[in-house]
Amino acid sequence: MDIFSPIKKFFSILWKVLGTARNVISNIFFLAVLIFLVAAIFVDTDEPLEQNSVLIINPSGTLVEESTAPEPAEAFLKKMGRETSKADETKAQDVIDAIRRAATDSKIKAMVIDPRDLDGCDTTKIMDIGKAIRDFKETGKPVLAHAMVYTQGQYLLASYADTISLNPLGGVLITGFGMYQTYFKGLLDKTRINFHVFRVGDYKTAVEPFVRDSMSEQARESARGWLGGLWKAYLDEAAKNRSISASEIVDYVDNIDTKLGDVGGDAARLASATRLVDEIKTSAQFDQLLAGKIGQKTENLHLVEFQNYLGMTQAKAHAGKEIVGIIRARGAILPGKQPEKMTGSESIAELFEQARQDPSIVAVVLRLDSPGGSAAASEEIHHEIARTQEAGKPVVVSMGSMAASGAYWIASGANRIVASPTTLTGSIGIFAAFPTFENTARDLGITSDGIGTTALSDLGNPLRPLSTQSEASIKHLLQFGYDLFISRVANGRRMAPADVEKVAQGRVFLGQEAFERKLVDQLGGLDDAVKTAGSLAGLTVVNSRDLHRKLSSPEKFMEALFSTGQTLFTPQSPAISKLLAMVEAQAGILDTFADPNHIYARSLECEASIF
Repeated sequence: MDIFSPIKKFFSILWKVLGTARNVISNIFFLAVLIFLVAAIFVDTDEPLEQNSVLIINPSGTLVEESTAPEPAEAFLKKMGRETSKADETKAQDVIDAIRRAATDSKIKAMVIDPRDLDGCDTTKIMDIGKAIRDFKETGKPVLAHAMVYTQGQYLLASYADTISLNPLGGVLITGFGMYQTYFKGLLDKTRINFHVFRVGDYKTAVEPFVRDSMSEQARESARGWLGGLWKAYLDEAAKNRSISASEIVDYVDNIDTKLGDVGGDAARLASATRLVDEIKTSAQFDQLLAGKIGQKTENLHLVEFQNYLGMTQAKAHAGKEIVGIIRARGAILPGKQPEKMTGSESIAELFEQARQDPSIVAVVLRLDSPGGSAAASEEIHHEIARTQEAGKPVVVSMGSMAASGAYWIASGANRIVASPTTLTGSIGIFAAFPTFENTARDLGITSDGIGTTALSDLGNPLRPLSTQSEASIKHLLQFGYDLFISRVANGRRMAPADVEKVAQGRVFLGQEAFERKLVDQLGGLDDAVKTAGSLAGLTVVNSRDLHRKLSSPEKFMEALFSTGQTLFTPQSPAISKLLAMVEAQAGILDTFADPNHIYARSLECEASIF
């Protein structure tokens, strides 16, 4: 008889009990978490909009054409974090939509512009928002702005307010525009990487960071032209909004050291003395000013941020059955399906197919905000425009902050091209670029040898040098691509190829000059493009709707589940954040060189950091 048998039986039963208990507890915990998540998704916890509310316009990060959907894992980590953080991008159209709804909302009594978290100075998008603010002001509702410090883009946004208030320890930092690229030739020389570059177009300077250590005279000449135009547009708009002269702002910037010395370093007093701001007030004093404007006490102020306001309100239903569909294309142009921050040829093709299949859509506006990219992908999207036109639906291109190189290749096929005066466009030219590492490998003691059936057998091997035959072939391919680009523009713009050549060679223009050179048909924003598209389709009442990629059921669930969140990391200093952003942007550019033929219609100078 086994004397341990009863003990074994006891522990066996105990183990089963514990196992069952563990499973029950795990299931209860999982069910509780599931109920919590479902409640977070479907239960509306938003409070109703109060009477006497004030709309807060507080965009965060950079202004973009289309928001990027977060990856589920990334969003989950953010949601589980402890520290809140500002978003790294804001869809400009969301800001515009909120302002337009608030203009006719009797519960909204005023607007406050709080630009403290806005990064950069996207003049075109800020001006688009500014138009909506001007319309809001026509209703008689006051618009106020307040901040500790106004940077260049923040100040332009604030300049649309009736009253600009500044903290006593604050100031206005306007610097003008500059383009400073990062050059890699020294690094490539030290690492012995052979970066093979081919280009067509004397002003196609996109490849310079890989073959030079400084800006060429052609690039300097081109940049001087459009940077000067952009600066003039900024000055004129800010001066108009503030009822001062552009020369006064220039004097403020050019003599900032002397002027600060005259006021003992008091930047707030200087901003007031030069009429850049109206009031010097603390946050509490600003609240009193705001309350007085709408006849309320400060404790009765009801502030609602524009993103929350959009969630509380609904867009007006379309009055007619026939509408204009809007397709938004943002970022570098790449083959295949891409996330919202990139322009994928298949992604855009699906949206055009959606527009062709929808009988309620009678015209399409393609909103382009892209520096270009893959020549092959640009040509595919160009074909989608032609297919849509063949289906009897006109296509109008609306250019955002930039629509250059490959983006202009796409635009050239539209019935009409509408650009903002400050749009960066043109850059009609192409290049090919790819590295080989045979010298780097040799220095590390690595060599490559073998045989092939043809002289091209080692083409594409990064450890093999590029043969003379391969170089000659690439040059022929590049010339064909450039000629095709010229042909597409000539046919679409109804110009002689020789006339297109005069404005080609990779030159970059602002929208105003592009209009004068007949590269665009009309100056205006997205609203103007929608009206033009509606007119081409014969509509008397023009309504529009954004077209979006259809999400699968799991994607819809994940999008709802992770629609809001918090960051896992604490905020960094502005200087470190900017430096990291620059490094990430430069590294990210290399990831977007994905053309199957390594041929690109892209304008890197248009997407370089502009300060």
